[in-house]
Amino acid sequence: MPELSASLSMPYLQPSQAQKHVTHNEALLILDALVQLAVYDRDLTAPPTDPAEGDRYIVAGGATGAWAGEDDRVAQFDGAAWVFHQPQPGWRAWVSDEDRLVTWRGGAWQDDSGLPLEAAELGISTASDAVNRLAVSAAATLLTHAGSGHQLKINKAGSGDTASLLYQSGWSGRAEMGLAGEEDFSVKVSADGSAWVTALRFDGATGLASGAAVQTSAGDASAGRLLAVGAFGMGGGAVAAPGDDANGCVTGGIFGFTASGANCPVGDPSGGSLMALPGGSGTRQIFAAADGTLWLRSHDGASWGNWSALVTRAETVGTVAQSGGVPTGAVIESGSNANGAYTRWADGTQICTNGGSAITTDPASFVGTPVSIDGGKLKIGRWF
Repeated sequence: MPELSASLSMPYLQPSQAQKHVTHNEALLILDALVQLAVYDRDLTAPPTDPAEGDRYIVAGGATGAWAGEDDRVAQFDGAAWVFHQPQPGWRAWVSDEDRLVTWRGGAWQDDSGLPLEAAELGISTASDAVNRLAVSAAATLLTHAGSGHQLKINKAGSGDTASLLYQSGWSGRAEMGLAGEEDFSVKVSADGSAWVTALRFDGATGLASGAAVQTSAGDASAGRLLAVGAFGMGGGAVAAPGDDANGCVTGGIFGFTASGANCPVGDPSGGSLMALPGGSGTRQIFAAADGTLWLRSHDGASWGNWSALVTRAETVGTVAQSGGVPTGAVIESGSNANGAYTRWADGTQICTNGGSAITTDPASFVGTPVSIDGGKLKIGRWF
C-alpha cells in the first residue's frame, strides 16, 4: 500500500503504525489547506512578517526567504512554519485581494475569465427557453470593440432560412430587417404583426432598391415614395402655399393658392401652381397660371424680384393686346391694308409706312399724335 494519496499527497495510516493520530492530523491539515481553497494574495515573493495560523497564499515567481524555490505553490502557515502544496491541473483558488477566481492550467495560475464558457441556455434577469436560449432583461445591451472594430454576426443555414433583426411591440412584430427567407436584404414593416409590407429590398447582386417605399415607375406619384431614376419626383397635387402667399414659398415644392392668394403674377391665382426651386443664396419660382402662361421670378437673398412672363415662339408674332396697360398678347404684330403697313410691339410702340408715299389715312390707329418722318411717309407713335 502506498504511503501518500494520488491527488492531494495525504499520508495513509500504515498497519501497526504507532502514533496514528499524527498521520491522521497531517492529512486533515492538507484537507484544511486545499478544500475550498482561498488565498489572500498571489503577488508576494516573500512571506508576510506576522502570519496567522491557517493563512494561505499563492507564492509569486522569484520567491525569497522562507518561500524560496516554492514559486506558484500554495503556502499555508501551520502556526510554526510554512507548508507548501504543488498545484495540480484544474485546481481553483479564490484570490481575496483581487476578488477573482483563478485556475491552475497550462503550468500557471490563470484567471477564470479567460476560460471557455458554454451553456445550453442563459437568462440574464429573465428566463431563457428552448427557442430564446439567450435572454436579457435590461435597459440596454452593450457590445463593444476589443481594440479596433466589432461585428455582430447572424448566420442562417440555407437561402430559404431567416437571419434578421425583429423589432416587437408588446411581443408583436412591427419591423424586421435582414435576410428574411431570401438572399436579398429587406426591411419589412407591419401594423399588427400579421400582415407585412416589404418597404425596401436590396438586390444582392446589383444593390438596386425596390419595395413599397420606391416609385414603381417614373410617373408614380404616390406620396411618401422614394424617387426612382428618370422620375420627376414632385409627387401628386400642389400643397397649400404658406399663408396663401407666394413670398412664403421658399422651400422646394409645388404650391397652390386660393383666389385671394398674394404676391402672385395674376390677380386670381387659383387653378395655377407655383414651383419653388431653392439654391444658392435664394429661391427661384415658376408660376403656371390657369390660362397656361408661365411666369418667373427670383429671390436674391434679400428681396423678391418682379414677375416676368415666359413668351413662347407662338406668342412672339401674333396679335398684341393689353389690359390696363399690361401686355396680354403677342410680342410683335404686323399687318397691312389699303392705307399702308404697320408694326406693333407689346410695349405700345407702333410704326406705320406707306410704300414711299405720304400716309393720308393711318393703316392702324395711334393714341395721341404720332411723329411724322420724311413728309409723312413714316409715322412713329403708340397704339396704347
